[in-house]
Amino acid sequence: MTEYYDIIWKENNVGRIENAIPDSWYLEGNWVSNNSPSSQEFEKLIASFDPKQIDKDPTKGTKVILKSGDTDTHGLIYSLENGKLFLRQVFKNEAVEWLLKNVK
Repeated sequence: MTEYYDIIWKENNVGRIENAIPDSWYLEGNWVSNNSPSSQEFEKLIASFDPKQIDKDPTKGTKVILKSGDTDTHGLIYSLENGKLFLRQVFKNEAVEWLLKNVK
């Protein structure tokens, strides 16, 4: 089964992650842009990310919403390298509140 999530960034659908492989809270999969201006801005931003720095300081990442059917999950983008998007899913209410308050 091919698993994918639409990626919502700054209230805009910017594309999706396909063939997403879960590992605990993390997801890695193929990035598929929708080629919108927001998507291009998103790609430019996340292409510069250093996952090790974001792991130390999550405020250096960017937040997204992962949509799958009727389910929305918050996420923190770590990197985009060689067409692969790497992110952490955020589930606990306290962690989601922190993400929404502290990450752009």
